[in-house]
Amino acid sequence: MKTKFRKFGLPMGVALLAVGGAFASTVSSQSKSVLADRQGHIKVGSTCTPTQITCSNVFNPQMCSDGSNILYDWNGTSCPLPLYKKVTP
Repeated sequence: MKTKFRKFGLPMGVALLAVGGAFASTVSSQSKSVLADRQGHIKVGSTCTPTQITCSNVFNPQMCSDGSNILYDWNGTSCPLPLYKKVTP
């Protein structure tokens, strides 16, 4: 019994470590693409019109606007989420 465990224990541990690393790197790259600069869209009813203004989806107290309208993020079908003013470091 001990011989079988020793024979397969190390390769099994290495395989599990590799799979865990693959999942960790995938989650890391997805979170970076989610938090990024976004093109602002003006929302009028159910219509979303793109603007030339770049906003951020990272929360801060100042909403992104074109001067009179709050700008929203386009998700492919609608504009459900408001965007925030870009903060420069």
